[in-house]
Amino acid sequence: MKTGSVLAVIFHIAVAVCLWPLYVSANRVVTWIQSTFRLDRTFQFPAGTVIASAVQAALIMWAIGAALVLYRKNQRTTAWLVVLLALVPVLISPR
Repeated sequence: MKTGSVLAVIFHIAVAVCLWPLYVSANRVVTWIQSTFRLDRTFQFPAGTVIASAVQAALIMWAIGAALVLYRKNQRTTAWLVVLLALVPVLISPR
């Protein structure tokens, strides 16, 4: 197996790890939507944490797509930077 193939597999695993912060952020938004939008309730403006989670989820989705495109266009260092920036919430979150 070539070194390039191993690095490609590692990169795609790192991109797959980006799905976890996306899931966490999207879960906050979906939970808010499910608890707010009922037929017997009036509209409530989302809290700041819900808006921040929605923006974070959108940015992570963009980062995943951008990293894959950059990697396939042989701009691998930039693609790795995008993946690492997308993983910042996982890396700095308290355990």
